[in-house]
Amino acid sequence: MARRQAWAASQFATAELGDRRRTRRLVRLAGQMARNSSGSIPQQTGGGADMKAAYRLFDAEGVTHAAVCGPHFKQTREAAGRRPMAFLLEDTTVLDFTHHERCEGLGPICHKARMRGLHQHNVLAVDPVTRHPLGLLYQRNHRRTPRPAGSHGNRAARRALPREERESYWWIEAIRALGAPPAGARWVHVGDRGEDLFGVYDEARRQGVDWLIRASQDRCVETPGGAGRLFAYARSLPSRTQRTITVRRKPSGAVEDVTLCVAGGPVTLLPSRGEAEYRGCEPVRGWVVRVWEPSPPKGVEPLEWLLCTSMSCGTRKNLLFAAEGYAFRWMIEEFHKCEKTGCQVEMRRLEHVDRLEPLIGLLSVLAIGLLQLKFVAREHPEAPARSLFDPSMIEAMARYVNQPAAKLTVGQFWGGIGRLGGHPGRKGDGPIGWLRAWRGWQSFQLILLGADLYRIKRRQRCG
Repeated sequence: MARRQAWAASQFATAELGDRRRTRRLVRLAGQMARNSSGSIPQQTGGGADMKAAYRLFDAEGVTHAAVCGPHFKQTREAAGRRPMAFLLEDTTVLDFTHHERCEGLGPICHKARMRGLHQHNVLAVDPVTRHPLGLLYQRNHRRTPRPAGSHGNRAARRALPREERESYWWIEAIRALGAPPAGARWVHVGDRGEDLFGVYDEARRQGVDWLIRASQDRCVETPGGAGRLFAYARSLPSRTQRTITVRRKPSGAVEDVTLCVAGGPVTLLPSRGEAEYRGCEPVRGWVVRVWEPSPPKGVEPLEWLLCTSMSCGTRKNLLFAAEGYAFRWMIEEFHKCEKTGCQVEMRRLEHVDRLEPLIGLLSVLAIGLLQLKFVAREHPEAPARSLFDPSMIEAMARYVNQPAAKLTVGQFWGGIGRLGGHPGRKGDGPIGWLRAWRGWQSFQLILLGADLYRIKRRQRCG
């Protein structure tokens, strides 16, 4: 992503926008946005003709969210299909445009009608071996329709709606849209408690994909010992292995290593009797995994996760793989931070949602680039900086961190970004967070601007 124009061409050069000139403009604009990811369009383009061209681009009829994101979705699908296994992290986030009063076509984003925006549903592909994000496989921006007064929290009223009109259907729709993986590949949908729906398990079975979802429903199940409830059965299982994680306790913020017990057992999930669409469905066979803290400190709520999965957990190795697999889910939260903080998606001010959505798509692909850059910097700090960054960026950062440009590493470059954002860089300070990374990246853009202006002035003097 740091090699801006090459990255922009790789992500958008095959976009079908109805006119090749629009595609060339999209590539140019993406390269400009990559230089200043959180700036406004006037800041990113420098104003003038490029700014006007950007606004005309998003106003063109053929420039849609699907057309802008299509090449990236295709690349990610190919990358996920080449691997023996890929985790598909699925989640919904809210894009709040309440203060953009002129934007038409938005919907309510909570039970208070005055708050307006979009509900964005994403599926992020991750390689479980390298632990690197591969990219977005799916994204849809939903416009929620206003609910009748008094219907908030009314479960019966929600179930009376056709299944396709419920917000819970967003999860099923994404699984159906992605379909089955290519031959030889295995895809695992990973979701939080919002995805714990019988319809999700049923659709995943139909599409031939696996799932790993945190349970929220204490549903009726069949166990090796007979009929029962999911939570009671999971908590009756004996510990079979352990894992250690580092946690930050609330509200004190203290960081400590915690040893967790892991248990698992086979289970059959029964269709919900309260949902007419699933009463005739076959039960879904799977496993339940419990991860818990056996001896929490006094006065501290113990840690516990209950997971449902289609992956076999018959061995300790497989059980631990499923338990650790859910930890990948935090990566989609990192993507949301990239999108909202690194790319300032909620600050965009186009005046109709049909124009706003393709811009959101472009910024989402840019956010993926930022996320991938951060992981490379964290996991391959000794790689040469020239493998990721433009020569002008390397020269400026080398001067800032007082290192030879030819020997500058990715770790040193990213450390300089952290310093610019206020990260002390001491051993106990931990990795650079997104807020400081964003602040540092913004400060670095100003340094690059000053360096470019200085070079231009020198060339004029020499001429």
